[in-house]
Amino acid sequence: MSQTKQIDKLHLTGADCFILALEKHNQLQGAFGNTCKYVLELAGKLDAEAFKKKINQDTVIQQLASLSVTKTGLFSKPRWQSNPIKDIEVAVHESDAFIPNDVLQKKFTIERPGLFSFDIVNRSNGNCSLILSWHHLLMDGYGAVLLLKRICDSAKEITLSAEEPTVNLNFENIRQAAKAKLFIGKTSKKELSSIGSTKEYKSVNQKITVIPFTQEETKQIESNALVLGAKFGLSPFYLACSARGAKQILQERKVPVTNFWVPVPQNTRKKGALGPLLSNHISFLFYRITNIELSSLKECVSSLNNQMVNQIRDGLPKAYSKLQGFLKRMPSSLYYQLIKGPQGNSLTSFLFTVAEEHPQDLLEFEGLKVLNALSLPPNNFKPGLTFAFMRFNNCLQIMLLYFDEVLSEKEITILEKQLKHELITGQEL
Repeated sequence: MSQTKQIDKLHLTGADCFILALEKHNQLQGAFGNTCKYVLELAGKLDAEAFKKKINQDTVIQQLASLSVTKTGLFSKPRWQSNPIKDIEVAVHESDAFIPNDVLQKKFTIERPGLFSFDIVNRSNGNCSLILSWHHLLMDGYGAVLLLKRICDSAKEITLSAEEPTVNLNFENIRQAAKAKLFIGKTSKKELSSIGSTKEYKSVNQKITVIPFTQEETKQIESNALVLGAKFGLSPFYLACSARGAKQILQERKVPVTNFWVPVPQNTRKKGALGPLLSNHISFLFYRITNIELSSLKECVSSLNNQMVNQIRDGLPKAYSKLQGFLKRMPSSLYYQLIKGPQGNSLTSFLFTVAEEHPQDLLEFEGLKVLNALSLPPNNFKPGLTFAFMRFNNCLQIMLLYFDEVLSEKEITILEKQLKHELITGQEL
């Protein structure tokens, strides 16, 4: 059986169906929607014609470009379908903007093939950026890195797809799914604060601010995380600083702060896996941060660390994957009603993610040195503020994705100042 025919039989994963339901959330002009980006800043100019020729001669990349999602009936499950395609899009721009506006505003329609594209942005200093944009439904951030690896020949053995095991309706699976549902309900109940605007808009204007740190600062941040109680990874420290920054903005607005509720995505592949490239293979951890904990950086980090450990010990990410497996049988319109979250139209208090560190075997791309790499997740409106953490070459960087209608430039300056101070010093500002 050919690879294409196999893909035509593939249904969306449970995480894919969650993302599919989010299609109903972003309807405003100018919103990111479910569009992700991976930016490679390169030393020198990329040969656009040679690059375009190379990707259009790769059968796996062509198969990926041929995919769209079938329209589904009320009770039929969505699946991938392969379509005849033209050449994969590679546009060239002359600009010194981090991401030119027409690239920033790019969106994809899931019923049409071509759910990813490339933009080459030539800079006046002789360098360039390669920007991979894709619909989140097609793949997660880890999948995007695998695609880039395949293009530069560092991993030709990458697998395109894998059928997700069916979650059978047996007692143990139902018990696990119910455990996840009860946990989410418990942690998201009662009053919760959101950074998002309560106003309604016909269109929104999106922005990105990047906060870089040196290697020395990054080492100090790692040391601070351990001292403050982040014993099993840096995520609790990153999230605590982000939450305290969000609280500071609300206090500047003289808005009462109650508690925050934040889901955080987790890669479910084995470490170093070379596939699958297609679809999303993620689960979630769920954090509730009380206003009392937010008053102390140490107490906030300790609470988040304990929440993370307890959820992993209790098998919550696997239980949530079971729940996603059941929910994908549900029509996306009903699914969306379940995931709108505790804030009604706002999915969460704010969005937060920690991307995989850019791999050491991808520090050169098509003969050009990679100067920096940034993984930009979708920024859903509402809430409209995403904290994205990522390391490149042992240096931490934070991407703040936001909308003018959610945060002013003054508030972004306040947020940046507080984040840098608390991460580097490990003390409250």
